[in-house]
Amino acid sequence: MKEKLPYWASVLLSAVAIVLLVVNISLANANRLKQADLSQRQTTITEGQSLAQFNQGLVQSLAETSLKNNDLQVRDLLTGQGITLKSEPTSAPAPASDSKPADKK
Repeated sequence: MKEKLPYWASVLLSAVAIVLLVVNISLANANRLKQADLSQRQTTITEGQSLAQFNQGLVQSLAETSLKNNDLQVRDLLTGQGITLKSEPTSAPAPASDSKPADKK
């Protein structure tokens, strides 16, 4: 009887160790897949941010050109996309300067 107890205890512990090994491997694989998915999403976000900066510059250039050349087609295109154009005055008044030349008589 005493010989059977250590034998069955070692068999039981071996079975538990194998089950834990299988669980560990499956969790590691699931973790690796989630990390790959997260990395792909982060790459997409980074690319989206750089494209957003490019798009902003492109829209700003189109708006400036539309206002400068009074191009109604481009203005209508931008307005159709929800972009409002505000025309700025073409010539700003010169700032008043404190140093005026002295009048000579």
